[in-house]
Amino acid sequence: MLIEVTVVKTVGMFVELSQGFHPAPPQSIRDHIALGPLPDVDKVVAYLDAGHPLIDMMDIENDPLDPTHQVMNGSSVLTNGQWLWRQDFGYYVRRHNVVVPEQLLSLIRGRGYVVPECSVEELTELAAEAEKFAFGLDGGVSP
Repeated sequence: MLIEVTVVKTVGMFVELSQGFHPAPPQSIRDHIALGPLPDVDKVVAYLDAGHPLIDMMDIENDPLDPTHQVMNGSSVLTNGQWLWRQDFGYYVRRHNVVVPEQLLSLIRGRGYVVPECSVEELTELAAEAEKFAFGLDGGVSP
C-alpha cells in the first residue's frame, strides 16, 4: 500500500549542524534565536522530543552556540507526520531560544501538545524523505 505524503516541511536543519543536505537557502542557527523562551517551552519541547523516529543516529556533536556542551544523537530525524526535524531541535529551542516556525508552533498547540499517531506506511514514506536530510540527495554515496 502506497501512502501519499503531501506535506513535508523541515525545521531545525541549520548549516552549523552536520547532516547530508540543507534545505535551500541554507540558514544559520544564529539567525533564528528569539529574545526569550516560549511561554510554553516545556510543552513544545516535550512534543518535539516525542516525535516518531524515522532515522536513529548514534553521534555526538558540539553545540555550535556553546561549544562547552555536546549533544548526543542530535542528527536523528523525527516527525509528526507533516514536519521533519532533527532530534536536537528541542534542545536548541530550550537552551538557546531557537525559533519554532509559527506554522509548526500553531500545529503543536492546536494538537494539545500531543504528537498524532502515524501508520507504518506513512512513516515508511516519510523515512525516504528524512534520508535526504540525513544522508544527502545521493544517499551519502558520492559518484
